[in-house]
Amino acid sequence: MKKVYSNSAHPTLVKWSCAIAFLMGVGSFILYIILEGGDDKFLLYLAGFCLMYSSMFYGEYKLRRYEIDEENDTITDLRNKKYPLHISNLTTATYKENKKGKYRSLFLHDAGVGFMDIRTSKEKADQIVAQLLRSNPSIEVKHINYI
Repeated sequence: MKKVYSNSAHPTLVKWSCAIAFLMGVGSFILYIILEGGDDKFLLYLAGFCLMYSSMFYGEYKLRRYEIDEENDTITDLRNKKYPLHISNLTTATYKENKKGKYRSLFLHDAGVGFMDIRTSKEKADQIVAQLLRSNPSIEVKHINYI
């Protein structure tokens, strides 16, 4: 059974909104270059910078997809499609949390040198761990607090 966990329910909408925000940032930079003098010129530069970088980081987070294929015994994301982790080799699933206990990410590690850092919501991380434990009950689940 193949199950896909995505950070976005509407990836097409995310792609379009990020592209529009990026183009608005580029437009602000073009206006910054064309216009002469004034205090508004710095605001255009700042707006362009904020729009471009925020759209890139937001899009990169929201367009992440994690695919668990129980038939092929693999877990993949877009960055490691070529080298998937095998579920049967996984040894630990670690919830990374801050000192106050707020969830940050899920870190999977196999018996060798393979690992995967899953950045998604706590609810989806719980679903991923539950599905992995159904396939491989020997996975050790840990909670680690970082600063």
